[in-house]
Amino acid sequence: MADRVATVLRKMFIRGDIPVGTMLPPESELMEQFGVSRPTLREAFRVLESESLIQMQRGVRGGARVTSPTKQTLARYAGLILEYEGVTLKDVYDARATLEADMIRKLAAERDPDTIAALEAALPPGQGETSDEQARLALAEFHIAIAALCGNKTLQMVNEMLYHLIAKATRSMRPTGTRAEQAWRRSMKAHAQVVELIKDGDADGAVEFCCSHLERTEKEALTGPALSTVVDLLD
Repeated sequence: MADRVATVLRKMFIRGDIPVGTMLPPESELMEQFGVSRPTLREAFRVLESESLIQMQRGVRGGARVTSPTKQTLARYAGLILEYEGVTLKDVYDARATLEADMIRKLAAERDPDTIAALEAALPPGQGETSDEQARLALAEFHIAIAALCGNKTLQMVNEMLYHLIAKATRSMRPTGTRAEQAWRRSMKAHAQVVELIKDGDADGAVEFCCSHLERTEKEALTGPALSTVVDLLD
């Protein structure tokens, strides 16, 4: 019964019948509406909360508030399965590179002026204008923009999921100090070069250059024992 209640509410959230941010009715009303007991209703709530579809709020005015699922939710479940299967970080990096190569080839073949303008706008600012954390996020946003501009929502979600997995798994491996600044500058130049090749319509050149850049980034991140390390995402 808890699964049935969760299924009905889930469909209402996805269809927009109950908008994001809405507080669900009191438990007593929902128990009467679905004809279930309080423990059953609360079990349904736990299912929906684990899917990031509701957030339980405590207190006098507490209850269940409808929330929007995030890419991090998808990454968490995917990461759990990848870790269970013994997948390595290199495997995830390679999957990301394969997806991005096809996306870049598509953008270079189309040479759409609006797309090129959007890519140029997504290029990270100068190192002196941002913190290390902001710099890292800016670099990731450029790659995410590539997927978004391809116009395929499924590829976009998968790409963002892979980036989230990599960022989480390599958090402790990130360079600091001078090494971080050098890595930042190399990536900034590489991104700008990719945009120029796309602008020129050089699909092969853009793909080759991007793959070379991603391979170099992978080698810098996955050194020594990390090359065979299984994805580590469990908190």
